[in-house]
Amino acid sequence: MTHDENALRRLLTAATASVDPAPGAAGRAREGGRRRLRRRRAQVGAASVLTTAAAVAGIVPLLGGANPEPAAPQPAASVPVALPDGAGEPCADQPAYGHTITAAELPDDVRLLWPEDGPLDVAEAWPRLETGPCAPGELGVAGVDDDGVIDRLAVVFGPEPAGAVPPGTAPGTLVPGPEDGEAGRRDVAWLLPDGRQLRVDADGFTAGELEELAAAATVTDGVVDLGGWPSAMSLEYVGEFGAAWSAQYGWEVSGPQGSLSVQTAPGGVYGWSLAGDRIVDLGGHPAVLRGTDRVVWSPAPDVVASLTVDAGLDPLEVAATVGPVAADDPRLAGAGAPEEPGETPSAPVEATATPTP
Repeated sequence: MTHDENALRRLLTAATASVDPAPGAAGRAREGGRRRLRRRRAQVGAASVLTTAAAVAGIVPLLGGANPEPAAPQPAASVPVALPDGAGEPCADQPAYGHTITAAELPDDVRLLWPEDGPLDVAEAWPRLETGPCAPGELGVAGVDDDGVIDRLAVVFGPEPAGAVPPGTAPGTLVPGPEDGEAGRRDVAWLLPDGRQLRVDADGFTAGELEELAAAATVTDGVVDLGGWPSAMSLEYVGEFGAAWSAQYGWEVSGPQGSLSVQTAPGGVYGWSLAGDRIVDLGGHPAVLRGTDRVVWSPAPDVVASLTVDAGLDPLEVAATVGPVAADDPRLAGAGAPEEPGETPSAPVEATATPTP
């Protein structure tokens, strides 16, 4: 296994480390959710597996594509060193690279930090930009039990070119994906009338209910609408559709008492959730509480943040104090980059793992 693959493995392990194993169906559902998050990270390059070439050349190829394979670092002279045109703009396929950038080059909504007089210190800070092929848009919905714990979860991806669905399949016919049935989850896709496909990763729904989803879902101008299906399923939480994208800004900050990870990401917090997480209120908006030490929330449209804190600190209390920070904040000037990028505790960096932020 290469250095880059090992770094990716370490990242994904760290991303799910705070999820305590649970017995029975709940445990299988959470394991299936971790698979979903890991797969999603892999599709977009996971956690910027930067090698020494990144520090020297300012850029290094990342993992990308539906079936990612490690890409060998390119010579510094053969790759662009400037930020790509259209980063963060409407989706257009771009080379799969991780770009080293400065904190000043991050969007203000991504460059977040706790206050200077807060309970956390800053030891490391790492801004990044990842580009690659277009990742499909997504829309997440969740249902909870009487205690606010997620017991039903569905994330719809697309529209995208038909891949999982064989040619000639009738529109709306559910076709199992490669991970359908693993850990009790459903991974199915279906064709739209125009030949593109939608795909859903779901937990807690019957085959009949997913067939109703396929019948209800429509796409207008690239935007997925689930119609009356969420209401019919009595789902309390419905996210906003996040459009396809090919450039992702990320921001990792860590210190002795905890870590913060922020990234541009479509679809809101439900796509970063697992069955068994708890939905709570944070500043008047839904947030996802995982265990007692991690919270995931959306501080701005198409931005996801994840905060992990040490025992004795309340992640919700700390998250409520997190906000934009100046690029020349003295704490950032004194912070170094991680010695081994990808090992920083990431909460929303989840391609099917944990919100690294």
